Amino acid sequence: MARALLVALAVLLVAGCGGEKTVEPTGPVVGTLPQAGKANPAAGKKVFSDSGCSGCHTFQPAGANGTIGPDLDKVLQGKDAAFIKESITDPNKEIAQGYQPNIMPGTYGSQLTSQQINDLVAFLQTG
Repeated sequence: MARALLVALAVLLVAGCGGEKTVEPTGPVVGTLPQAGKANPAAGKKVFSDSGCSGCHTFQPAGANGTIGPDLDKVLQGKDAAFIKESITDPNKEIAQGYQPNIMPGTYGSQLTSQQINDLVAFLQTG
């Protein structure tokens, strides 16, 4: 009896496979996430403060003097926006000399919105 029940269940599951319908977008697809607006360094300063960055980093435009992480006034000199963004969203990708991996949380990429990250990057470029 149990075996017949299992066979019947398997037949029902298999019968349901392959019946999916492919759907097409109804309009142009721009992306899966909302597009971030123009970066705002002033808003980025607030993100820096609210996210606790000053507790670990020195960054003169923020009045921050943390020493757990790298001095951003020095390590970000000459770095482009893509490098800064990657340093926020994937901090272990490139570790500043003299520092160990896994000190900076790797969760900012999922905790902050795209707009907040862009604003933060714009603020960090003011240094």
